[in-house]
Amino acid sequence: MRFKDQVVWITGASSGIGEGLAYGFAAEGAKLVLSARREDELKRVAAACNSADVLIVPFDMVDETAQGKAVEAVLAHFGHVDIMVQNAGISQRALAKDTDLAVDRRIMELDYFAVVGLTKKILPSMIARKAGHFVVTSSIAAKFGIPLRSAYCAAKYALHGFFETLAVECAPYNIGASLLVIAGVATKISQSALKGDGSTWNQIDDTQAKGMSITECARIVLNGVVRKDREINVLVPPTGFYVLLKRFFPGLLFRMMVRKTLAPFVKGQVGVKSGVER
Repeated sequence: MRFKDQVVWITGASSGIGEGLAYGFAAEGAKLVLSARREDELKRVAAACNSADVLIVPFDMVDETAQGKAVEAVLAHFGHVDIMVQNAGISQRALAKDTDLAVDRRIMELDYFAVVGLTKKILPSMIARKAGHFVVTSSIAAKFGIPLRSAYCAAKYALHGFFETLAVECAPYNIGASLLVIAGVATKISQSALKGDGSTWNQIDDTQAKGMSITECARIVLNGVVRKDREINVLVPPTGFYVLLKRFFPGLLFRMMVRKTLAPFVKGQVGVKSGVER
């Protein structure tokens, strides 16, 4: 019961990693706030948590007014938030040259600006208590450029810049941040990814189909949160190897990405078998 009676607010809690984290925190005695757009799915997750103290706050992350109302509702109910899990997001499956600028903006709006906006709304209450922790779902896409994910990579890189800086600035208030560097977890992120015209990819890529279970992912994340790790790696082999290549042999990694991921699409083939994204 490492999180007993701690208030944990999870966005993107209706499926995937957010759902898995809800079960993990609930099993360790946390009081939960579950948020996403789909209220019916949040109710399903809440019922499966087997916890007596779960607050459902459905809202659209990109709606600033709705964000403000959600923060008010959570603070009115629990008084504070100990751990803010920012998990909502969307990915991409299109070459940069084929992606409408509106799609770039849409991805950045949800994956970066909405996350920052909600963070700034809950932050004053944490500063007042001199306690709090942010857990932010990032990706291996924040470590190197992955073809077909230019906007997604940009958003994840931006999250690291923001939350690493925030952790430095808020250290005097005992507020920290953990960034989840994830690759190869069995979620539906590829299915909901956006193509260049804004339509959905609607395919489960091999990386996710054969990925780590959300239960195992949640176990790794919770252990990292207990330690307050600044980065928590949830990497299915060989994805961790790519990170090492980026550090020590960046030219080799570049050639591998061109050959393994980009070339099939240039030739007009269908399907993503890059094995490098969560």
